[in-house]
Parts: sequence; C-alpha cells; structure tokens
Amino acid sequence: MTPPPTLPTAVVFDCDGTLADTESLADRAWTEMLADRGYQPTSEDLRAVVGHPYAANVRYFQARVDLGDPEVFRTGLRRRFLALFDTDLVLHDDAIEVVRALAAGGVPIAVASSSTHEHVVRVLERGGLSPAVRVIVGADDVEEHKPRPAPYLAAAAALGVAPLDCTAVEDTGVGVAAARAAGMFTVAVLRDHQTVDDLAAADRIVERLTLAALTG
Repeated sequence: MTPPPTLPTAVVFDCDGTLADTESLADRAWTEMLADRGYQPTSEDLRAVVGHPYAANVRYFQARVDLGDPEVFRTGLRRRFLALFDTDLVLHDDAIEVVRALAAGGVPIAVASSSTHEHVVRVLERGGLSPAVRVIVGADDVEEHKPRPAPYLAAAAALGVAPLDCTAVEDTGVGVAAARAAGMFTVAVLRDHQTVDDLAAADRIVERLTLAALTG
C-alpha cells in the first residue's frame, strides 16, 4: 500500500485561476468594456495582465485606448464581472479537494491574491472553503503587489509560519515570481491562460493539484 503524502507545514494559495476559474470571467468583462471603447484586446494583451492588480491593468490598457472616466469604467467593469461571477463561476475541483484535505489534516491555509479581500471572501464562500482558510491577504491589505513578495510575506506572518516553511500554489508567472521572492517552495498549476514557459521559475509545475505535489 502506498503511504499517504507528508503534509506541508503551511500552504498559501493564490485565488484567481488557482482556486477558481475567475480569469476567464475577467477576460470577458475586460474584453466587453474595451470593445465598447473601440479596442479589441488580443490574447497577448490578456496574458500580459493576468495576475496583476486592477490598477496595473488599467495602466496597461490606458496606454492602448482611452478608457474615459476612471470611475465610470471601474463601475462598469465590476458590474459586468459580478454578473458573470453570479452565473458562470466555476471552482477547480482539484483545488477544492486539496484545500479540504489540507484543512482536515490540520494544515494552516492562507490565500494571497491580487484581487480585493472582499473578492476572495466571495470566491471562498462560493466554493464552501471559508472554514478551511485562516488568513486572507487581498490587494487592499498590502501596499506592494505581485510580483513583489509582500502578499506572501504578509500571509506567512499572519499564519505565524516562516515563509521558508510555507508552500505556495500559483497559476501565473507573476504569482510564481512573488512566491519565490518570499522564499516559498512554489508549485504552479497549469491552467488554460498560462504556458509552461510562463511558469518556468516555479519549483514544480503540475497539470493537476494533488497533496503529493505540495511536498518538496
């Protein structure tokens, strides 16, 4: 009989793309808003902004098209994204399975995201994962964002675990860079919006999350 995998000391998950397929919803919302302003984003555009906070994405697209009044744009984008969130959000089965298994094993879990704290709460509630997650670090909880290590360092501190003793789970090159800069063993899961080359800096790349993948 194969022995069960050794559990990691602590795990910090990214949210968008890693736990839930929110990236495709964000792509649709951005594409609709930009199309209204006469710009059709390419797949390269969408890959360039994945994993970055909202402010960075606005700067990226503002250099390509006039977004108009920033508050009007943000309100419209949020309205479209939330409509898609309510009807089309899907959480990844492998992520749900691993989070629940870690929690059952007593492993402290955090989420470090480039999205807002409120957004992460909504995703966790939708997947029934809120009781499993002890700490949330959203974009509004830190001053520096991915690819800087601040979100991961804040998550480790809040868990009371040294960063070197944490395993990070990511799905973008930006997130991998942040987790590696924090000194964490970093597992990248290959989702549809990134390539193996994008994730090359990770300690391990997997096509599906498992408990075994999280041990160094």
